[in-house]
Amino acid sequence: MKKTIQANINGNVYYIDEDAYNLLSNYLKQIRSAFPGEEGNEIVGDIESRISELFDERVTAGAKVIIYEDVNDVIAIMGKPSDFSYNNDDQQTRPDKENYRAPFADKQPTDAKPRKTLYRNMDDKVFGGVISGLAIYLGWDVTIMRVLIVILSIMTQLWPMCIIYLVAWMIIPPANTPRRALEMRGNPVTVDTIGQSVLRQTPPPYNGKETNDNLFANLFSIIGKCIVGFFGLLGSVAALVATGFFIFFFVALIAFTCFDSITLLANFSHQFYHCTVSFAPTIYALGCMSMSLCFIIPGVALAWAAACFLFKNKGAGKTTILVGVLLEVLAIVATFILMIFANRYTHFC
Repeated sequence: MKKTIQANINGNVYYIDEDAYNLLSNYLKQIRSAFPGEEGNEIVGDIESRISELFDERVTAGAKVIIYEDVNDVIAIMGKPSDFSYNNDDQQTRPDKENYRAPFADKQPTDAKPRKTLYRNMDDKVFGGVISGLAIYLGWDVTIMRVLIVILSIMTQLWPMCIIYLVAWMIIPPANTPRRALEMRGNPVTVDTIGQSVLRQTPPPYNGKETNDNLFANLFSIIGKCIVGFFGLLGSVAALVATGFFIFFFVALIAFTCFDSITLLANFSHQFYHCTVSFAPTIYALGCMSMSLCFIIPGVALAWAAACFLFKNKGAGKTTILVGVLLEVLAIVATFILMIFANRYTHFC
């Protein structure tokens, strides 16, 4: 049987098993380290008060002892200290931990307005929070921004804007910490503002009732996941079909160059049976292979982005994205050039 310990949190006494107590003690220790000094005492007190409310919810539901899983749930709701403390560089380079208070108070003049940083807004998102974050960065109304994006998508036949959106989704980091949420809105980053952001982003204890807002949020979330899944499936199918065409023309190119067989290419154009330009079939095959790549690359990117969203995996790194964009541009340019020459030489066949 596990040992049970009495713990006083915000003036309330709770019975907590030993493992849960050790986890909670370590968590509160990290919280106090994240908000040091007198400025952080009030913030730590407010956080402990919120933890007490969450424990009261468990006791009201019939729990006699707070267990390890309960503390884990509280930490998941409140957030890890690394999510709302200063970054590691600030902590490692500060000269005196005891006397150190506000690492950002010397970085800019007091009369200077903090600059906004572009992040994806995770508090008001439909598909990843790209448009909402961009609206905050530009100072626009998010509804107007979304309407304009929809109109622009319709005018450009949808898929170019989808690719741009997915690339932005992978490049722009999420505002998933209080620090980033403050930077996104151009608010000063101090101990006090970070602490307020932590408390503001922490959801209230669940009272057993579903609100209309939660129902609508869940509905839109389900619809959004279905739409993302559809585009992911569409990208997968497009990539698979384009890969099939790439393999076909690659085999046809080998058959022509190695065995002087024009049969496979002639299935697309009977003119090759009577072609007098020896290199025309080669240019045509290379052009078709390059065209296939133009669909394979965005198809894979679309499927990858959808999978990262649905399964909450880490997205592609910046290097991967830049390489993908560069390959897509090269494929488009190569296709354009090769097809011009292919069409010109097939006239002599």
